[in-house]
Amino acid sequence: MTETVAIIVDIVGSRRADDRAAVQANVHALFRRVEESVPPVLALWSTAGDEFQATYSSVADACAATTLVRLEAVDTGTDVRFGIGRGRSRIVSGAADEIPIYDGSAWWSARRAIDTVHRLAGRTGRARAWVVDGEDEPADTNAALLLRDELIGSMKPREARIARAMIAGRSQAQIAEAEGITQSAVSQSARRSGAATLVTVQSLWTGGRA
Repeated sequence: MTETVAIIVDIVGSRRADDRAAVQANVHALFRRVEESVPPVLALWSTAGDEFQATYSSVADACAATTLVRLEAVDTGTDVRFGIGRGRSRIVSGAADEIPIYDGSAWWSARRAIDTVHRLAGRTGRARAWVVDGEDEPADTNAALLLRDELIGSMKPREARIARAMIAGRSQAQIAEAEGITQSAVSQSARRSGAATLVTVQSLWTGGRA
């Protein structure tokens, strides 16, 4: 067994989608777009139904990657949840030409985490992620994720694009030109939407990487 951080991903409201295959393909595309910024250990793969799995080297990387996925998703109308679990993982089955099946405490923790996100939906409809680290549910990390999801859940598409661009290190002048607005409007949007705060949070999670 190896130590890892597992993520279980599911699609919010997938049964209401007119084209579930297109929505599933979009989830894969969202994760591919953020892989260069936050590389996974094992890139996202589909499991059963509308669930997906991936692994990262740390909880911080998992939080950073899911932040970028959520920001990318605002433009697409696709909404996803994340259960993040740290622990041990091993392959229990899978032929050479098949997707392996994984087991271990990382996956049990990720399952417990996504079950918690489902329960939280009754109290805060914008909760989209939770972390279980072994037997612990780290309050500081989960509090940060709840606040992150509250910010992103209230963002309009342009506000999310501005947040993504700021995290990527683009200047306000570059963002203003891309969006066809003034630099002052970019600055106001970043403060109003919480994008400026997300930039700082993301920097803490990634150690300063864009």
